[in-house]
Amino acid sequence: MSKSTKKWSISNSLQYYGIKEWGAGYFTINRKGHLTVQPYGEEGPMIDVMDIVEDIQEKKLGFPCVIRFQDILRSQVELLNKTFNKIIQDYEYKGKYFGVFPIKVNQMCEVVEEIIDAGSPYHYGLEAGSKGELLTVLALNKDPKAITVCNGYKDKDYLRLALMGRQLGRKVIVVIEKLSELPALLELAAQVKVEPMIGLRAKLTTKGAGRWEESGGDFAKFGLTIPEIMHVVEILQKENKQDWLKLFHFHIGSQISDIRLIKESVREGARIFAKLCKLGFNLEYFDVGGGLGIDYDGSRTASDSSRNYSMEEYVGDVVYNLQQVCEEEEVPEPHIVSESGRAIVAPHSCVIIPIFGSIEVGKQVNHENYPATSSKKEEASVVTDMREILSELKKKNLLEVFHDAQAKKEEALSLFKLGFLELEERAIVETLYWKICREIIELQKSLLHAPEDTADLQAKLADQYLANFSVFQSAPDHWAFEQLFPIVPIHRHKEEPQREASIVDITCDSDGKIDQFIDRYEAKPTLLLHDLKSNQPYYIGMFLLGAYQEVMGDMHNLFGRVHEVHVFCDDEDPEDYYIEEIIRGDTSRNVLQQFQYSPAELIKTVKQSIDREVRQGRLKPKEGVKLIDFYEDTMDGYTYLRT
Repeated sequence: MSKSTKKWSISNSLQYYGIKEWGAGYFTINRKGHLTVQPYGEEGPMIDVMDIVEDIQEKKLGFPCVIRFQDILRSQVELLNKTFNKIIQDYEYKGKYFGVFPIKVNQMCEVVEEIIDAGSPYHYGLEAGSKGELLTVLALNKDPKAITVCNGYKDKDYLRLALMGRQLGRKVIVVIEKLSELPALLELAAQVKVEPMIGLRAKLTTKGAGRWEESGGDFAKFGLTIPEIMHVVEILQKENKQDWLKLFHFHIGSQISDIRLIKESVREGARIFAKLCKLGFNLEYFDVGGGLGIDYDGSRTASDSSRNYSMEEYVGDVVYNLQQVCEEEEVPEPHIVSESGRAIVAPHSCVIIPIFGSIEVGKQVNHENYPATSSKKEEASVVTDMREILSELKKKNLLEVFHDAQAKKEEALSLFKLGFLELEERAIVETLYWKICREIIELQKSLLHAPEDTADLQAKLADQYLANFSVFQSAPDHWAFEQLFPIVPIHRHKEEPQREASIVDITCDSDGKIDQFIDRYEAKPTLLLHDLKSNQPYYIGMFLLGAYQEVMGDMHNLFGRVHEVHVFCDDEDPEDYYIEEIIRGDTSRNVLQQFQYSPAELIKTVKQSIDREVRQGRLKPKEGVKLIDFYEDTMDGYTYLRT
């Protein structure tokens, strides 16, 4: 980027990085130019993220490091419940709201416990989708008024666990996903003499939108078709167990970007619910599933990384459409259940990443053996030709010059392969070629439309900033689905960012990179970042990572889980926060053990090799001791780089 004539300001940073749009009121920039967090809005405490970074440094934790803002987590739980309760009251809706958090979205114990505590005034429950999750939920969800929703495919152990919850006086609802689960549940219920609470998951024709739209529709993995629902009706009527059916459920996909589909799914689901009520079933709960999206890119559109609605609009459409259908069908208005997970946990978590270097494509290297700007006697004609091409470059002929430069670069490569061009001469040709490309980039900034062949030069020649983290561990959805997450420098927002850059991680994988960044209307291949200063750390943050990323992150290259700090607001503290808990990331020893290596055996084998070198006189005993100490220290160290 060329130097701007207008002075850069904090407001420029807020606008460029879209902080107000995706930040949902939680993030801004202070007078120091540091990113800040306001979990309770403008009137509440303001936490300087750089203060937390300094705390992490003082505690010698190292980076990358996840920061969980637990107050944001609490705020999101309260916001969802208060929004439902307010709209229910405004619409004079006769049922109540009983939300549940699906722990698959973030299974960290500290996260789930915080959600339960924040949701306790609202009898906010939990959802489980497996035996492991239900084991957790049975222990944590102790509120007799809160419900537990049991989704997923179920064997007899899963069903027995759910009935155990009923024996403990809990509102545990077993959602039937396939027909074979119902006879098994009825048989077990008779054996233990417990009345189960049963739910039905319908396979709606209405589908979601975005990356996970196949979760709904006729060919969805989960749920019962209308004929299958009628078969369940017949079984329950035959067994005279109509009163056991308590909940109707559907789910059309995660991260629903278009509010129109929410309206359609609620109306379709409400019709099925009403018809079941008319068949003699006293259904108490209407479960709209998950799908409440997060506006990752701040665009308020129906793009995959956004949503074209607010939480208020979402809740209003759920309540209104369900109420309308119930009035039309003349059936009682049920309690409303939602299984929002992403919207609850995504905003509270970010990862802080240090940048430790850069790769500059086509960077001119000053070397006396191959000067790029002054000719020498008897140089190859292809070198002389490339110098002349550079000297002729002007705005009016930049496309022609670019084509000529490409041709000469290819000619130089052919000559080199045939042995007719020296290494130094090839270096000069390539240096001149990249210089031509960079000058073309500057010239086309004043053009209304750049030529097609040169329009993407800036993206191709952008710097690659080397980031000390693993995309596969910290942001697997970006790698797998091209999910966009906001990326913002943590500091230096009073300075103008001058470098167009993509971000590459430290894994030995070409996919370990981020080259798609949020923009107002569509993704862009680079992000403006600041120049790297010698001996001064530079930190960026990746935000809205609280949903799915931790549990789905893998250990590519044996980079393990990262350190975590859990932060709470504290008005009495000079810095407005305190770190409640530190969870240390994996050491190399931890990771190796998970892959069935024995660290003790590895150390023993390396020590034997060192001892052999000492005995044969190739190493001094003191050097040998230092080497094995270093090997053991590294084994017990963080898997990421020491920067």
